[in-house]
Amino acid sequence: MEQIPVSAALERIATWGRTYLDAPTGTLYSNYTCGSFEVDFQGTCLEVEIAAVPDTFVMPIPGQEPPPREDWPYVAIFLDGSDTPCRKLCVRDGDRVQLFCAREPEHHRIRLVKLNENFRTCVGIRSFFLEGQLLPFRKERRDIIEFIGDSITCGFGNAAADPAHEYESAEEDGWMTHGAIAARALGLEPRFICVSGISIENQPPMPGFYGMRQLYPYADRVIQEKLAAQRGQEAPELVKFDFAAAPARYVVLNLGTNDANQIYFRQDKAQAELDFRHNYRTFLREIRELNGPDTVIICALGCMDYYLYDVIRDLVAEVAAETGDTRLFTLKYNKMMNMGPDVGGCLHPSVYRHKIMAQDLIDKIRTIQGD
Repeated sequence: MEQIPVSAALERIATWGRTYLDAPTGTLYSNYTCGSFEVDFQGTCLEVEIAAVPDTFVMPIPGQEPPPREDWPYVAIFLDGSDTPCRKLCVRDGDRVQLFCAREPEHHRIRLVKLNENFRTCVGIRSFFLEGQLLPFRKERRDIIEFIGDSITCGFGNAAADPAHEYESAEEDGWMTHGAIAARALGLEPRFICVSGISIENQPPMPGFYGMRQLYPYADRVIQEKLAAQRGQEAPELVKFDFAAAPARYVVLNLGTNDANQIYFRQDKAQAELDFRHNYRTFLREIRELNGPDTVIICALGCMDYYLYDVIRDLVAEVAAETGDTRLFTLKYNKMMNMGPDVGGCLHPSVYRHKIMAQDLIDKIRTIQGD
């Protein structure tokens, strides 16, 4: 089989989501939820060499030494624009994954999609192995809808049957999150920037964790810093994300659930809420500045907690009045039940509830489009 390094095939790879090319190894990463690689292939066999980083986080238990853990990421393979994957599988670093194989040459558009969230796991591609050829093509251009969020946006535990389960890669299906479902229904291209447990700000700062404001301007700060740590290097020069090259028509900001937890644990709760107001307003201004005046920004909350929804609603109204910004909206997702089909792992929304959330978002966007 012929081997083609990814670095020699970049012009024949279409990507979805934010990507990062690691120059020393020639590895192309797409680590956020539903990050994807797509190629147009003619031939009998196509394989890809995977670069992967597992999740090793273990919930600390007082007085106990937790066992080591390696939870590797999951990917899905799609053919010819289908919404249904032909295969889902767990991948490990160095795996050669067969994307397609047939007795006689066939022509297919093949897409590899990462199902898990960034920070927990990472996935890249190093080389193609093929009997055939990668054909030049341009993917269909669609308006982008960007999702900024926490575990709810990531799909944490949405495929879990046991609400007691903590994070497991096999039980997080980004393809069946409300954002991805809504994007498909609206004919939009989804782009995710989401991490479980994240808030607007990492306050007070916790080592190894981020606030969303520390991630949003960059292509993929997480993998850059992970790779630098592996190589014993100092903090790298972070690659900025090129917003102008791939502008979002819609941005859905669903943060505030973990910020409410921060307020709960702060001794001075009044000051903590003032800090949230300042941080949210600042981040909203940054989103507008980076995306430009034409992007519709939907400030959402739900479906697990609504403590800060009134604060967010009032903030958005204030910013709109101060700036004349007519492309700011709010959305309150319908609340999930903590029992029955709504519940996935760790009491997070299941795929069933994500479908309901998707309809909430679809209805909101169609209303905006009709105004």
